[in-house]
Amino acid sequence: MFFRIINKLNSKKNFPYYITTPLIYGIGNASEQIAITASHAKRLGKKILIFKTRYFQKFLRYHICNNALFDSLVINNQTHKKNFFYFIIDYLIQIEFILRRGSAIFFKRFFKIDLGETFRFSFLGITNLYTHKKKENYSQITPFIINNFTADLEYKKKQECYKLLRSNGIRDKKFVCLHVRDNKYRNDAGRREYRNSDINNYIELIKLLISKDYYVFRMGDKPTPKVNFSNKQFLDYPYSNIKSELMDLFLIKECDFYVGTQSGIMDTAHLFNKPLLLTNIYGLFAGFPRKKNDRGIFKKIIDKKTGEIINIKDFAKFNINYHHPSIDINDIMFEENSEEELYNAMKEYLDFINKKNHLENIQIKFNEFLHKRLEEIYNEFFFKNNLFKEKYDKFERNEFIRVIKFFKLCEGTYNSSYLQKNFYI
Repeated sequence: MFFRIINKLNSKKNFPYYITTPLIYGIGNASEQIAITASHAKRLGKKILIFKTRYFQKFLRYHICNNALFDSLVINNQTHKKNFFYFIIDYLIQIEFILRRGSAIFFKRFFKIDLGETFRFSFLGITNLYTHKKKENYSQITPFIINNFTADLEYKKKQECYKLLRSNGIRDKKFVCLHVRDNKYRNDAGRREYRNSDINNYIELIKLLISKDYYVFRMGDKPTPKVNFSNKQFLDYPYSNIKSELMDLFLIKECDFYVGTQSGIMDTAHLFNKPLLLTNIYGLFAGFPRKKNDRGIFKKIIDKKTGEIINIKDFAKFNINYHHPSIDINDIMFEENSEEELYNAMKEYLDFINKKNHLENIQIKFNEFLHKRLEEIYNEFFFKNNLFKEKYDKFERNEFIRVIKFFKLCEGTYNSSYLQKNFYI
């Protein structure tokens, strides 16, 4: 009941706030949802109020991905003091969440009834921005607008982080954040392993950055594998004494650029509008390089039955099951980028960001091809075959619409050297 009232308040033009509760347990989802709602609030001329659910985490079986993400952000340069109204809204959100989450666990345990993610978590101010109730032509699907907001950290907390870096001998240095997803994340070994990569394949890339006078922070959480490399300008941050939730955000916010794989904190880098070099990409449309100064390279695609290498153009022609983020791919192997490929990708990216070149012809052709191909997939599976028509397919349907809305806003592309070898015009 309270959630309906809050959503109605959000829709009122004369209500000065936009209330949102981003998904609490995933830093990528939370970062993305904060970005989208912050941009929406800015367009409406409202102040954004971000709430996190926080009580009975063990009993209700959830965790908070990063408290600082909800407590220490400064959105759209707005100053916000928690007044009586804020505490009333917070109280109502906590009560309804506990009742909903508790009911969902009860029905799932005793009656095997799944009430769904949108019932288990509140998603206030978010669902209406993602959900599409009617079937639309591809041209009618509008891209997300997430380039008109700002996200920063509170000034005092940033100064605390700077002080901590200096006390550990890290001062006056340009630096890069590097994150490589591995199967220690959420203990998901054996589940879609193609999402994961080996951090030790990045050592030559790290050395290249150091040679260009960058300090490199390897991001992540324990028990991620340690890096078999040591240098005074490299910090295996998860095992350092400066590791904290606030420092996680600070390093991403203040880095010169971000290098990594398709993983949660990639969206945190997007939240702070950092340039990205994406490596070991496995999803062609989801997670595509977003900003003009973002680039990427894809994993090698191999047919498990024949052992043949599949080029990126042929892979794009596969059906929707290979391009939907929620569907497992079992008949294709995604081979990690080699040390040489990673090194060359970084070398090209450094040259690109220094010279600020425009897209090359092959990159323009590649992007045009992908846009056309995504429209073909949508038309075939949503209009011709009416895929995801059942009620229980609603989440999968909205997930693919979400992919389209993000892909339509993308202005980045893959590295030119990668496309020269893997994309045949």
